[in-house]
Amino acid sequence: MVWENESTMRRSFCLLLLVLGCVVCASAQEPVHLLLGGNLVTPDGVIAHGWLDIWKGRIVHVEREKPEISGAQVLQTDDLIFPGFVDLHNHPSFNIFPRWTPPHKFANRYEWRDWDVYQRQLEAKARALPADSFCDIDEYVEVKALIGGTTSMIGMGGRNSTPPDCIRGLVRNLDQATGFYGDVVGHERIANSIGILSRDMDAATAAKYAQEIRDGELDLLAIHIAEGKPTDAESAQELDLLEAHGLLTAHTALVHSVGLSESQLVRVHRAGASIVWSPRSNFELYGVTANVGAAFREGVTISLAPDWSPSGSDNMWEEIQYAERVSREQLNGLFSGRQLVEMASSVPARVARIDDKVGTIAPGMLADLFLVKTPSTTANPYDAIGSNRISAIDLVMIGGTAVYGDALLLHTLGIATEPLQVCGTQKALNSAALPVGAFAQVEERLRARLQKVGSELGPLDSCESR
Repeated sequence: MVWENESTMRRSFCLLLLVLGCVVCASAQEPVHLLLGGNLVTPDGVIAHGWLDIWKGRIVHVEREKPEISGAQVLQTDDLIFPGFVDLHNHPSFNIFPRWTPPHKFANRYEWRDWDVYQRQLEAKARALPADSFCDIDEYVEVKALIGGTTSMIGMGGRNSTPPDCIRGLVRNLDQATGFYGDVVGHERIANSIGILSRDMDAATAAKYAQEIRDGELDLLAIHIAEGKPTDAESAQELDLLEAHGLLTAHTALVHSVGLSESQLVRVHRAGASIVWSPRSNFELYGVTANVGAAFREGVTISLAPDWSPSGSDNMWEEIQYAERVSREQLNGLFSGRQLVEMASSVPARVARIDDKVGTIAPGMLADLFLVKTPSTTANPYDAIGSNRISAIDLVMIGGTAVYGDALLLHTLGIATEPLQVCGTQKALNSAALPVGAFAQVEERLRARLQKVGSELGPLDSCESR
């Protein structure tokens, strides 16, 4: 380039700096604060008509009065605002199937897993689905969890496999992709195992988990233990085997624990381990559930989780309601509504050692939360979950991004949506958050693929069957 004179050169250079400066300023523009108003359900109680200041995906402040922040986006509601549920026990890939109701009960999980009827009706059909179905299945089952208030879950893909990038979408996958440790898939500090017997875990894998726990590389091993009646000898040996492998530790969550005796629960408590309770699936398959009364009296930490749709609940919301009925009708009201909600949120977050990130409404926490219509007939905020359909959820946020809820609220936040029917109520999904595109198309593809293997797509919600 030939400059006409030095003055022209200086003016052009200054103009270039000005343009580049504007580009730098635009790219460095700070994210906008979101001021979210409602009745905040915090560990210290409900803050009526309180406010959350959400910035960069986190709760910066919890306030009783509306903060004055220039340029902030504001969403004021009369809803209750709860922390998102943390699901420590699920088999999400099976949640595309309809409910499975066997004609009789079983002594343990090995009976029904090996039963030819189960193999034909569920297992074989799951295996027959093409490998490229993974992302469609992932989106469907994550939406199924999401509409019930779940923002973190476990079980979508094994820890030692690397699933497609679609697993990053929507709900946080605790054993695959949480976003807690960057964007890399498969580097989480939580592992999920189907069991301790040799058919489910070899000695090398058990030794690897034990070493990772000792080295501080693994925060939690969630493992199926004693999933069978208390009289079942095969289930009774599993706690001993777990301990022999060095895996009965404060970093272990014992999934189901139906067959554990009171003396075994004493050992669980002494080791600092916890249990994960899935009552609906337990009663459906075994006619009995874990002795949570003895576990509670002993001081064992108890989380609540739905297991899977075929014999458990479709989501955490419905499992809380089922557990409330069990508590009221069989356990003399052992657990309050508040305790059950905490067993689905702050307790599993603490068990998984992610309670500095999720599980409560507090400053510094990630904005993983949901909004529910405030009951008009009671002052107890937990009745909003215990007695309502999941359509009472008005909004679900993960990392400060609204991903599901009432279309008007999503539009108020400037979010493009896809309509969704939940329990006969019009809701909406955040279109941009869907990992593989339009949910209606995902449903259509899954229906076609399931039809080819002799099955059908299970419903997104269970309202019609209640």
